Amino acid sequence: MKNSLICVVLIIGFYAFGFAQGSSIADIMNVAPVTVKADETTMEANEEYQKEFDDQSKKVDELFAKHSEKFTKEVTELIQVFNKVLGKAIEQDVKNEKQKVATRVNALSMSLIRSKKDVLTQYNNNMLNEIRALPKSLKDDKEKELKSKIDEYRASIDEEFAANQQVIKSFKSTEHLTTEVSN
Repeated sequence: MKNSLICVVLIIGFYAFGFAQGSSIADIMNVAPVTVKADETTMEANEEYQKEFDDQSKKVDELFAKHSEKFTKEVTELIQVFNKVLGKAIEQDVKNEKQKVATRVNALSMSLIRSKKDVLTQYNNNMLNEIRALPKSLKDDKEKELKSKIDEYRASIDEEFAANQQVIKSFKSTEHLTTEVSN
């Protein structure tokens, strides 16, 4: 943060110097920048925030895993029922059960994504409350960090949903019951 502040001030200074070369007050207005070190209170607030950020991120990961585990368990149960129907080899029953499984898994997949997005919304709200309590000098960086983390989570949620949709599509297109004709 300190380095970026210095860089911004230097860039502004170079631009100002370039535009002010013809000015009679250029030398007078060319004031050297001053860097202020973060005080102890700011550093403590940053440490507390970082601890909360790490704890909340870990909690999000745990909740995501919990929701994924529940989803996997429910899909496994549906496939077990489908396999039992498939074992009876009655074509219409297999077709009906296959449609039920595909529809139910699709609904479960959407529910999983909704649950994860709800966790993400709560995470965002909690962290924004933490950011509001920080000194002004830290807020912008922490908001960018939070946005980046949330974008990362959203991307993983979207990828998971797309992968689930592809698996459902593949399941629906697979011919699970074939008839063998012997000569």
